Parts: sequence; C-alpha cells; structure tokens
Amino acid sequence: MTKVLAARFYEQKKPLRLEQVDLPTTEEDDVLIDVKASGICHSDVHIVNGLLPPAKVPITLGHEISGIVAEKGKNVTGLEIGDCVGVDYVFNCGTCYYCRNGMDNLCDNCKYLVLNLDGGWTEKIVIPRKQVHKLPRNLGFPEGAIMNCAVMTAYHAMKLARISVAESVAVYGIGGIGMQIIQLAKVFGASEIVAVGRNEGKLKMAKEFGATTTINTNEGDPVKMVRDATGGGVDAAFEAIGTVDTVKRTIGFVRKGGRAVIIGIIFDNVPISPGIDLMTPEIGLFGSSDHLKSETREVLSLIEHGRLDLSRSVTHRLPLTEANEGVRILDEEVGNPIRVVLHP
Repeated sequence: MTKVLAARFYEQKKPLRLEQVDLPTTEEDDVLIDVKASGICHSDVHIVNGLLPPAKVPITLGHEISGIVAEKGKNVTGLEIGDCVGVDYVFNCGTCYYCRNGMDNLCDNCKYLVLNLDGGWTEKIVIPRKQVHKLPRNLGFPEGAIMNCAVMTAYHAMKLARISVAESVAVYGIGGIGMQIIQLAKVFGASEIVAVGRNEGKLKMAKEFGATTTINTNEGDPVKMVRDATGGGVDAAFEAIGTVDTVKRTIGFVRKGGRAVIIGIIFDNVPISPGIDLMTPEIGLFGSSDHLKSETREVLSLIEHGRLDLSRSVTHRLPLTEANEGVRILDEEVGNPIRVVLHP
C-alpha cells in the first residue's frame, strides 16, 4: 500500500506528529487528489487545544483542501485526471429529512473531515466524487482551499441573515471568516459595514476588504461605539469569535427588528434575557452551521465572474512539515493572520 506524509493529531496540547500513513485505495466512486494546498482553520486549533475532540485518534487534520485529480474510480463522471479541484468537508447522507428538504448542513448522519474522517494535511487524499468540485481558472490552490470553509461558512451566514441592499452590517471578529463576511456584505449590497476587533493591524486590513467603519474594542465599550457610529445599531451583526462576551455584545450591536448571527464556535453558556434582549426589541438570533452544497456552486460562480476576490485572504504559506508552526501562528495571531495554508 502507498504511504504518504501526514500531520497527525494524537493528544491535546501536544505537537502534531509528522508520519507516513497508508493511502486508502481509490474505489469506483472516489477520486485521488494530489493535495496542493490545505488551510488551517480555528476549528483545527480547537482540536489541538482540546476544545473540540475528534471522534477518533489519531486523525489527520485539515478540512480546507484543494489539489489536482490524480486518479478516479470507474463510476466517476464530470472530472478528468489533471482537473484542479476543491473538497467539501461536510459529508451528508442525502436521504434524511434535512437532506431531502434542502437543509443538508443539518444532516442527521453528517460526518466531517478532521472530526470523523482524516483530513487534508497530507500529500494525497482519497475523496468521494460527490464531495469534489472543479475550481474556476481564476482561483489558485491556496485560495481554492480556504474557499471550502472560511468563505463558505461566511456565505451561508450572510444568506441566513437575509442581507438586503443598503442595510448596515457589523462583523465582530475579523479573521478568516470575518474578513469574508466584510467582502460578502459588499456583494450583498450592504451600504455600511462596521468591523469590530482589538488588533489595529487587522482593523486596517478590514478597511482594505471593504469595511466603512472600524471599531477598536480597546478604546471603550464596543456596543456603545457601534450604536453611536450607526445611529442606533445595525440591521445585522455577525459574531465570528466564540466567547460569552462577544456573543452578548453582538446582540447589543443590533437595532430593533434586526438580526444577530452567531458563527464562532462557543463552548460556554451565554446568559441572555429573552424578554429584554430579544422579544421586546424583536431581534432575531440565529446560529449558523457550515454551508449547503447548493451554496458551493453559488460561491464558485461569484469567484469565476470576479465578484469575490480571495487574493488577499491567504496571509501565510508554509510547507506541510511546518504544520505545528502554522497552528501556532493562527493560535497566537503572529503577523495578523487571516488564513494560514500548508502545501506539500
């Protein structure tokens, strides 16, 4: 059996192990992908830090994957050897109530790369055809990798919030997902986009991505500053960090009748008064989970037609052998990372 190098998680708060692992056989409905880029997401960092335990150990991390089709099974259609592709990390069953009714991100039988299945921090990976999509010609491998999570997660949250033309938006947390929300808010027609964070370097970058206003949380009460800057609050606010304080504040950013969308993975209970915080001001509170398969086609079209530019979204590129350093960079925010990408 063929061996490939992979970065493997064994134990929380311990370095990943670089080791040779067996490459599975390419079955009749599978494609073999030569991995060209694989992103590092905060959920990968959560696994390393012990906040998000995977279903099995050891496991190969990395769920943002792009590469080249190197081999395909006999039943595979629509792809040819040599095609540049990306991978959808959400494996849904296609038959449960949610899959049948267009809510496949809520699949009762869902499995995920890095939580249930070995991921893409490796040289080659075997993936079912139904999880693979072609990349547009104007999308490079690093950007094609991060599209599969950072961009897709942001896009699903935007649709969940039903952003309309000329609405105002606030984004709390301006990392890999937050920067994409800023870009997508422009695509959806938002007229006012407020970026909220504590890192002045990232706030400057948020302006370059399209934010019209930036709020530094080190300078005062972010809720008051956002509401003052927007004349009473925004139509929709997005939380992309995942702490008790940031969730509470995000709800506070929203004007009466607006929407708050929680994207950041949070492991604690958040004290909310339904009557005061939600019912009286009629604020809609949404949790956003991953993305729909149909949305992948929509995002690929936006990229192909030049409406969404990911060229500035990958700030760090490292070889696979430096996976532990890549995790550290994102975890400690070394050099204002938006997305860190590994390559073989």
